[in-house]
Amino acid sequence: MIHSLRAHAPRLTLVSLLSAAVAVASGCAEDADSLLTNPDDSPNAPAADGGARPDDDDAAAEPGDAGADTGREEDACADGGCVAPNGCAAFAEAAFCDDFDRADALTPGKSRWDFIEPTDQPVATLSSARAVSAPSSLLSRIIDRDTPGAKFAKTVTKANFTEVTWGYDVYLDSIGNEDGFFLDDFQFSDAAGPDTFGFRLVMFAQAGAIRELKVEHNRQVNGGAYVIEPALPAGAVELGKWHHFEQTVKFTFSSGEDAGGDKVEYTLRIDGAATPAFQAEYAGATRQQVAFARIAGLPLVFNKELSAGLAIHWDNHVLELK
Repeated sequence: MIHSLRAHAPRLTLVSLLSAAVAVASGCAEDADSLLTNPDDSPNAPAADGGARPDDDDAAAEPGDAGADTGREEDACADGGCVAPNGCAAFAEAAFCDDFDRADALTPGKSRWDFIEPTDQPVATLSSARAVSAPSSLLSRIIDRDTPGAKFAKTVTKANFTEVTWGYDVYLDSIGNEDGFFLDDFQFSDAAGPDTFGFRLVMFAQAGAIRELKVEHNRQVNGGAYVIEPALPAGAVELGKWHHFEQTVKFTFSSGEDAGGDKVEYTLRIDGAATPAFQAEYAGATRQQVAFARIAGLPLVFNKELSAGLAIHWDNHVLELK
């Protein structure tokens, strides 16, 4: 299916992380190597932070002359007297957010993610070595050819959404020697099998350095061929540096006489640039087929023996649905 990977690894088909999540929830531990086919999962959303209460002294206004300007400063932070919210506190209205700053952020039953694999191997851990929002980030690693790599995923549903934005911070510490891996998976439908309409970022290493980063689009639900876009310009993403990735997917759903005219627009921005790193429009899926937004942070590597030493820090995963 993913013909761009043939030179690097056997042909892969991602197994749904959702099926793995269901298996874990039912007490069945899934062998990680069975996930060599579509990533997937299920929902949960963080509570919004409560607003600060005004001081009692502020409630009583000082009487003044009838013609005096008694208007109050509306911006509570204008005098520098407060600290701007950080991490998930800055995204209280998001459908989902995790900044990995809670001590139990990866604890089964307490994590905001539906699925974290594995929990019994030291490949998905909280790290205080570096973070965009202190004190910690998630560190995912490939340790050796036999230990499963870390994968984490979340599914969020919302009625009648037409636009989804997923942003996260990523620090590529090391990406192995000579291999390819899916960095993430952004899916919207199980209508033709697990994870059958969405987008993926795939990265290739060469001699321990980044060779290329590509956008790939799977679209089994509309019968389209797998799309592998040209590599992004060299230098767009660097090792040893925090990057902010933001992916936005906009759906146009047709009806009546326009049935069959569904469209989807995908946009990738890196580090807040005004100009997208990549943008394209494709034939879309129907309203009935687009049922959720599913995000998965991988790496799902193609040859573990070539990827030992891969280490990626993640922070501030934010998912917004409109």
